[in-house]
Amino acid sequence: MQTELPLRGAWIEIDQSALAGNMRQIRKMVGEKPLIMPVVKADAYGHGACRCAQILLENGADRFAVASLQEASALRDSGITAPILCLGYLPPRQYGAAIAYDIAIAVYTWEQGLELSRAAVAAGKTATVHIKVDSGFGRLGFAVNEDSAQQVYRISQLPGLKLEGVFSHFAAADEKDKSFCHQQHAQFERFIAMCAKKGVAFQLRHIANSAAVIDLPQYIHEMCRPGIILYGYSPSAEVTCPGLQTVMSVKAEIARLMSIPKGAKVGYACTWQAQRDSVIATIPLGYADGVSRLLQPKGGALIKGQYAPIAGRVCMDYIMLDVTDIVRQTPLKPGDIVTIIGQDGAEKITAEDLADQMGTISYEIMCMLGNRLPKVYING
Repeated sequence: MQTELPLRGAWIEIDQSALAGNMRQIRKMVGEKPLIMPVVKADAYGHGACRCAQILLENGADRFAVASLQEASALRDSGITAPILCLGYLPPRQYGAAIAYDIAIAVYTWEQGLELSRAAVAAGKTATVHIKVDSGFGRLGFAVNEDSAQQVYRISQLPGLKLEGVFSHFAAADEKDKSFCHQQHAQFERFIAMCAKKGVAFQLRHIANSAAVIDLPQYIHEMCRPGIILYGYSPSAEVTCPGLQTVMSVKAEIARLMSIPKGAKVGYACTWQAQRDSVIATIPLGYADGVSRLLQPKGGALIKGQYAPIAGRVCMDYIMLDVTDIVRQTPLKPGDIVTIIGQDGAEKITAEDLADQMGTISYEIMCMLGNRLPKVYING
């Protein structure tokens, strides 16, 4: 027996109109000619890949990039027929399934190419390949040398394969100093030239991520891979993109309000002690939902347009907030809405704010929050 469950006491709101607007802005930035391949890995950075992909397609996207076969198959199963590229490592045991789902595969060794060819021939199909180049990131990719170019040539001669694209990834495009980006791009072009001398040509070249779309449009080539800017955040403080709209808000309800006397302690290990008679609001989300323990003692949330700091350590399923100053001005009750990320009146908390408090980046914040919380899709 299945039934639709009512919404739990904490959730994510995804603003579809904001996502659509960001996609349209990116299309204006790059022009009509280059293909745009939004990066929707990690469940679209926690925003819900299947729903987001459809919105992105309707507003200028051409194809999608993911990190795993599971992410790719989920898009296919949801009805997405646009081309999909798996950017990274797939174990050879997944090649047959990837071919069945018509997923383009990143190849960066001769052995991969050989295994993929065997799988394609066995399936009686053609596997689409994008050659991955390590232009200086030091993660995955063919080294830029003649031996690698010869391996790519040998792969191009294998049955059952179509070499559609070649790509690399910038290591420091989100920094003001672009000198290493220029070095990487020169290496990328050098490798493509090596392959061309051996008769291997590529329909699609792509190296431009979000930061490069903003600051290095000359490196967009036939296709680009925007990621973080889709979701309303700039790549860094040094590389910004005005006009983006944040897509994700995180909200919850007050589960309990409790008055405590001065000196009372709250939470695990009794690390927080009331310095006055206080009111504590318990909120039903915690580190299992992506609200990290690292946010205490710096973090907080918004209630009725006012800021409430975290009281005590973040629990697996709950956080406690000190709402003493708020209740002196505004009555509160269980069920009132708390904003962890988003706008409440004139105040706003962003994923970047949480990232600064934790010593990380907005990407990680959104991915963590998207793991367990239900998503509500809204417009505006």
